Amino acid sequence: MRFIGPMHARKPNRSMLISLLLALTLLNSACLKTRAQLKEDSSSDDVSKPVPAKVQDVQPQGQYIIDEIKSELTRLTGRIEDLERNDKQQAANGSIIGKEEVKKLETRIAELEQAQAAILESIKKAEAASAADPSELFDRGKQQFEAGNHEGAIESFTAYLKGPKQKPSAESATFMRAEAYYQLKQYKKAIVDYSKFPEKFTTSKKMPVALLKIGQSFDALGMRDDAKSFYQELIEKFPKSQEAKKARSKLK
Repeated sequence: MRFIGPMHARKPNRSMLISLLLALTLLNSACLKTRAQLKEDSSSDDVSKPVPAKVQDVQPQGQYIIDEIKSELTRLTGRIEDLERNDKQQAANGSIIGKEEVKKLETRIAELEQAQAAILESIKKAEAASAADPSELFDRGKQQFEAGNHEGAIESFTAYLKGPKQKPSAESATFMRAEAYYQLKQYKKAIVDYSKFPEKFTTSKKMPVALLKIGQSFDALGMRDDAKSFYQELIEKFPKSQEAKKARSKLK
């Protein structure tokens, strides 16, 4: 018999365990915004504003779920032992039923053990991201981006932008993360990051590129009207830029 841990009196609900597990491992996702929604949201979700580290939230929830899983594993293991012990005393039909139930319980135990391992891994990642120095996260993300490791760059820049301290390189991190999403053809997420420039970083030298890439991302998603709106804005605000020249060709 495997060692499971101390038994808790309350039996966890299966759907609760799965829901909380998904909540712990959910990636930071962004919704696609139309041209009008980008303007409406301009006063919220400031990437330059300090955000509390999430490890404090993950740790207590994760430990609670782990305790609940241990309790459930203990209960199921005990149930299997009871069935195996009673199986010898049962009649032929009863014995078959007992073996079928044992198989189901063993499958359930395997699922719970996998869930527990996933939660522990999520906690370790959250703790590592929280402990990392912000400048190291930014430098790592930049190196990954320049090396073509777009997935790794996105992970590093996301951890950097979510850190609890002030982020002097938030503009660069946001732009490179947008570029990484764009290269991976994750256009919806790219639009959200690029949109920070007309919303937040209005004096940035990257504004023309950001406006062009927003238009191109909407084009790639088949949202032609929204794309045209950004091409026109680019031409009006930066008429002599190379990006404006490209935008004009897109409007022909």
